[in-house]
Amino acid sequence: MSKKNQTFRNLPDINITNLLLETFGLENLDDNRLFTRDHMVEIDTVEKINKLTSKLSEYYLPCKKNYLEDINEKKSITILRQFVKIHNYKVSTFEKSIKGKKQMIYQLTPINDDYLSLTKKDQTENRKYIISFDM
Repeated sequence: MSKKNQTFRNLPDINITNLLLETFGLENLDDNRLFTRDHMVEIDTVEKINKLTSKLSEYYLPCKKNYLEDINEKKSITILRQFVKIHNYKVSTFEKSIKGKKQMIYQLTPINDDYLSLTKKDQTENRKYIISFDM
């Protein structure tokens, strides 16, 4: 784990990442359940992350530890994004109207699942893509 990183002094291992995922009600990186900020409030995500700040701060560079100050739901999502990115996952986001209220919906997805990101190589080859509008 000697790879340089702009956010972390020590790259987060899977154990600390799983602890962080549990604060969001997720079991592991392959848990692809959807969650919202309202769900985070219901399960006290911010309070749980506040209890983990001493462990989480061991991984951050000194100049990046400010992510762990005054944590709210938005900062929680940022922290989650930073930790799962190390393991080649991302927090996908889309907007949905639930009971007439627009909400951001979040979900963990592997980074390599970007189906329509075309590289120059992809543009020169005849590739077939399937577009699905299922949610």
